[in-house]
Amino acid sequence: MAALAIVPTLSKAGATGTGIHNNTLPNSIVQDRTGTIQPAGEHELDYQNDNRLSSQQFYELLQDSKDTYYDEPNGLLGTTYFSPNVFSRQPYVANGYIGSRITNVGLGFAQDEITVTKSNNTKAMTNNWPQFNKRFAGSFVADFYALEKHLTSNNFPELDDRGYPNIIASIPDWTDLQFRIANTSHWYNALNVTADQVTNYSQNMSMNNGIVSTAMDWLDGQLHVASQVVAHRDVYPLGFVSLEISLNTENLPANFTSCPLEIYDIFNHSTSVRTFLQNSGYDAKNGGIFMVVQPDNVPYNNAALFSTADVELQSNTGSATGNYSFSATPANLTDGYASQTATVNLTKENPIVIIRKYVGIMSTTYSLSNSSNLDTAASFANEYKGQYTELLASHEEAWDKVYGDSKIEIPSDSFLELAAKSSLFHLLANSRAHNVSQERGMLMPVSGLSADSYGGLVFWDADMWVAPALLPFAPEVAKNINSYRNATHHQAQLNARSYGLSGAVYPWTSGGFSNCTSTGPCVDYEYHLNVDIAYSTLSIFLSGATSDLNDDYLRYTTWPMVKDAADFFTSFVKLNNQTGKYETLNSTDPDEYANHVDNGAYTNTGIKTLLKWATDIGHHLKEPVDSKWMVISNNMIIPRAESNITLEYTGMNSSVEIKQADVTLLVYPLDTIDDPVSAAYAINDLYYYSGKQAASGPAMTYPVFVAAAQSLLNHGSSSQSYLYKAIIPYMRMPFAQISEQSDDDYDTNGGLNPAFPFLTGNGGVLESIIYGLTGIRYGYEVNNSTRAMDRILKFDPTELSALPDGLAIRGFHYMENVLDFIINDTNGTIFHKSGNKSITVRVPNRNDYDDTKVHFYTPSNNTLQRRSSSQIRVGADGSIYYTIHPGQELVIPVYKPLLAVEGNLAEHRQITNLTNGVAGDVGLSAIDGNNYTHWQPIDKNTAKLLIDLGSEQQINKGSINWGSRPAKNYSISILPHSELLETLFTNVTSILENNNGTTEEGMTDALAYLEHYMSSGNSSTNGTCSSDITDILKWKLGSFNGMIQSLPDLEPLHETFITIVDNQKVVPSLPYYSEVDTEGIVALLPGNITEFNVDYSNVKYNTSLSCLPGAESNDWKKARYVIVSVQGTFDNDTYPYGATLNEIVLQN
Repeated sequence: MAALAIVPTLSKAGATGTGIHNNTLPNSIVQDRTGTIQPAGEHELDYQNDNRLSSQQFYELLQDSKDTYYDEPNGLLGTTYFSPNVFSRQPYVANGYIGSRITNVGLGFAQDEITVTKSNNTKAMTNNWPQFNKRFAGSFVADFYALEKHLTSNNFPELDDRGYPNIIASIPDWTDLQFRIANTSHWYNALNVTADQVTNYSQNMSMNNGIVSTAMDWLDGQLHVASQVVAHRDVYPLGFVSLEISLNTENLPANFTSCPLEIYDIFNHSTSVRTFLQNSGYDAKNGGIFMVVQPDNVPYNNAALFSTADVELQSNTGSATGNYSFSATPANLTDGYASQTATVNLTKENPIVIIRKYVGIMSTTYSLSNSSNLDTAASFANEYKGQYTELLASHEEAWDKVYGDSKIEIPSDSFLELAAKSSLFHLLANSRAHNVSQERGMLMPVSGLSADSYGGLVFWDADMWVAPALLPFAPEVAKNINSYRNATHHQAQLNARSYGLSGAVYPWTSGGFSNCTSTGPCVDYEYHLNVDIAYSTLSIFLSGATSDLNDDYLRYTTWPMVKDAADFFTSFVKLNNQTGKYETLNSTDPDEYANHVDNGAYTNTGIKTLLKWATDIGHHLKEPVDSKWMVISNNMIIPRAESNITLEYTGMNSSVEIKQADVTLLVYPLDTIDDPVSAAYAINDLYYYSGKQAASGPAMTYPVFVAAAQSLLNHGSSSQSYLYKAIIPYMRMPFAQISEQSDDDYDTNGGLNPAFPFLTGNGGVLESIIYGLTGIRYGYEVNNSTRAMDRILKFDPTELSALPDGLAIRGFHYMENVLDFIINDTNGTIFHKSGNKSITVRVPNRNDYDDTKVHFYTPSNNTLQRRSSSQIRVGADGSIYYTIHPGQELVIPVYKPLLAVEGNLAEHRQITNLTNGVAGDVGLSAIDGNNYTHWQPIDKNTAKLLIDLGSEQQINKGSINWGSRPAKNYSISILPHSELLETLFTNVTSILENNNGTTEEGMTDALAYLEHYMSSGNSSTNGTCSSDITDILKWKLGSFNGMIQSLPDLEPLHETFITIVDNQKVVPSLPYYSEVDTEGIVALLPGNITEFNVDYSNVKYNTSLSCLPGAESNDWKKARYVIVSVQGTFDNDTYPYGATLNEIVLQN
């Protein structure tokens, strides 16, 4: 045990990094959460290495995670795999104005070469609705839209007669810099470089500064090629590229003399989509090439690109030995092609050449001067030519300013922290705070500035998912997103008039124009967009994040949009004379599996809520208020089943599969739950719809469930399991981009291609953390005497049992202040970090919410069955209000959710699935204390889950809730008590905590220690069980992929894991209610529960295993690691997936 000498201090097993909570568990849903206001202090979170390292298992579950890396200190995401060009494996650069998706060679344009499917279906390489063109890596400029007479697909073709539909146009690729070896066929570009020519490949994207870097050895390693592509963060019209080519002298043939290179700087009109070429060529006066393109059928708009470049030859010591100039390429007269060329000769004495390309890009909708777009583009390129080093420095400085001190910290989980950081990066990279005209606003397409998914159109995604996610960190950007709706408000008024309706109505999709089109209908479709826009602009006002978000903003920006939406819906809803309720007909909610229905719950609740907003704002501003608004609001029909579950729409039955959250949106973001009755409805809705979501639903579904579970449930940790479900199925490596759907496979996804990248999903990730896990909501209360609106901030912190040590949200802008929110295992704290304004915080009263009051379906017709300070004031509903002054902080005890089953040792512990689950399912759902979340194996024959209880416990009994799909058999196995295992954990953790090098060095040291210990012939271990211990340590160290590869069937573990419940047959505890299916009854069903007791006298245990000290005593019965195995399904049906594990309970 000499290796122990390297450890200065030894932690007790389980004391750090195990996720164990030693706090006394609450025994009631009624909890005292009285807070204190005190002088502000510093709040640093405790990063725990073993929890953090074990969270790396989640990276292995992501698509395309092989051969990828994440350099966390430097914010680099990358890959060492040279993949054929395919959309999901490509990085991009963007600065909110220009953007370009980057090919595998780091430069130029390419269409997708392969599919992510197992078949060769060419349709899988196309983008999605409405145009279905082939996916490509190309370049874009903001607000550059074409008009097409007809698109490949649309929803309302009859509207083509009212006006051409919008669709984004791409510009010529501005990163195209390529070269060839003179007098050979060897071209370095995205079309000609193949994997067999490439070694030592690396491509990465920095989340710190947005730079994409690519490097490789090419042609048997004789040339080293490295490039950087940058869209300048502050000089928006400027992109610049660096290409370095050098000889690998050690790989050159003996007879080598020189390597003559021809370098080409190119604009190619064929890399531009949906544009007309106006002009192109070589400009000798300005020393560069240019191209001007016009979007189809929009003659008064164009985008001009101008490129100038320089070449520097360097000696083998790195000193400059010559500068070369570009000149017009002889073939430059080719139509649609502008090129300039430089030639250089590499030798052993001068083996390095560096090319720097500077591109100015200017479009009509952005133009900063009265000069032509081409002249402006040329001036930008030439102004910054030769300043590459200075540009990099100013670019990085600009990114630092964009981030400011905004940050999300999750110390126990590096994967979730990456999801938060990458999501913030992707949203910021595709948006800008400055140079946005109020006449146009800033358009935020779902794929930003690197793809044309959904035709580059703007949906509700911008208003409900992107703007709210950016509002706390980048309020100017959020205002710019809303300014687009303000800029198109007049057209929305014209749209309403054209249908004989009052107010204003926005089209479902829009781009450069906002009239009603075949892809963007205004009526008979998703009316809820008008609620979403009102919600977004009101939220921005309520944040008060900047000084101009005052009553003037409310009056001149928010009020016109909210009032016109209220007027529109007042003229749109229909009074049902029989019921006295107001209805909506022929509409579609966000769940687009249910088109053209009546009384969509989200739309109707949105109308109800919006009319109250309009009334309150009107009174606050002393503007005329229509008395009908509140009459309609108080009488909107919200459809409900006999079981009191809210229906998505009138006539919905139990056969539905839900595309995305509809009813759950009533909890978040509409925030309509304000009393125990509405909470009881919402809890039942949450449970019911959790089981109805389609596995392939879009990425903004489960963020809503995170927020709903956190705010409603007082048992378990399902808000956190929903969070993993919101990320793991949708995130794509190597560059942590989000796909619209969990399944990118055209063949298995119903012939659909998801949008990619899907910025909506990034917004969902941020909202699920910022608002979902914290209970933060913007709000207001009306003064009863003055009718004035007083802005408040709601804060409802709960203990995050699955995330030991909680989280921090730093740099949150509110009421012209900057706040930090810190939630740990004990308290939630609001730190008033900067600013000179006091704020009012409301902590809601949760004591009347009871998530155990679930109304189950029973065969009897009517029976509902129940399962077993001057700075402080208290509101009528029990909510507590606090006023926080500058320099103070509010500390509130977190609400501590109870265990769903008393004494459950497994709940919210660490878990990993050793066999694959259905897309979208995560193992944590089986132990999160929520009987309506589940994990389901993709193979019905066998499934295995490995649970870390955090400390050694003796399991004497337990149960499994199967929901409505029980298994055929199940087994429970344990790894008996092992002092060796605890010692190894302690020492490995200490090595990692005390390592002064990089994370990789710490991992290397830890694994070296393990290898040495396991091979040292130590008397405490032998080959029989060392494999077990090593495999579990690999999981805890984050090397999850290695564990899976070594244990495909858990054969090595069979020797030392002891089966304590062996092949137990499952007998359902409840009958099958056939009438629920045949009659389409919408009701919650109780789960099938199988209970077990452990009889250790019948357990076969080999006491001769020398690696298990204590074998002679009963201590062997204590285990930290448990495997739950299930086989088959009770129903012998053809459905391919296995049993559902809704909740695993293990007890002493």
